[in-house]
Amino acid sequence: MFLKDLQLFERSKASIWTDEYISKELLKCQLDDFSDGASRKPEKREKILNFLRENIKPGSKILDLGCGPGLIDFELGRLGHNILGIDFNLESVNYANKNKKLENIEYIYKNYLTEDLKGKFDVILMIYCDFGALIPEEQKTLLEKIHDLLKDDGLFIFDVFKTSDRNYKQTNKSFKRWSFSNGNDFWNKEPYLFLEEAKVFKKENAVGRRYFIINPNSNTEKEFILWDQYYDENSIGSLLLENKFKIKKMKNNLFYDEGTMFIISEKL
Repeated sequence: MFLKDLQLFERSKASIWTDEYISKELLKCQLDDFSDGASRKPEKREKILNFLRENIKPGSKILDLGCGPGLIDFELGRLGHNILGIDFNLESVNYANKNKKLENIEYIYKNYLTEDLKGKFDVILMIYCDFGALIPEEQKTLLEKIHDLLKDDGLFIFDVFKTSDRNYKQTNKSFKRWSFSNGNDFWNKEPYLFLEEAKVFKKENAVGRRYFIINPNSNTEKEFILWDQYYDENSIGSLLLENKFKIKKMKNNLFYDEGTMFIISEKL
């Protein structure tokens, strides 16, 4: 195995969302009400729901991209909205379908970047800063699809990490390190050697994280690369304009911190 430095917006062949073991662990994290690690805690979800209630007209047809186990969708469905949730984690989609309990909610397993999406929607959601986890070419592809899927007066509502986020400024530092695990954790069931790299690209306001899981017993290895991008009002506004959208409303400090901003945009 030869390792080179992580390159800007490099992608790995493997994905944590489709890995048979890790996808189950991700669902556990999403359902953990005591952690913000994969979905937000209940008190934060309630703030998001209040924000959505204030800005979505009654009886809307909503597409939720990256719906996870449907924690937000269930509450929106109870308000009478018609929801289609799409996610790339089969474990999360199966959980959501099993527990939805409402006829006006549907969940499907699909990669919204590569597969065709049909229909016209009043609102398209992308919550938990998933937009900034996409690399620029993926963002462009997705915004083209969203533009086609939205009704003329439709809204694209999403959130992003801010460049003023203290976690970005203070703790996002480049490093390389390794450790050994006995397994039965988030990354692997069997014992494994763990190589981890984080690299900050200051000009692009992006942080890449690369993880290698090397299993000595089976002589196998996996590589996963994840990205986060950070924005201010000007940079996210410019990105939207380049892709035929404009900001209608912006909400800072929904959680009484400086880390995230929620954006309501409409197509041009």
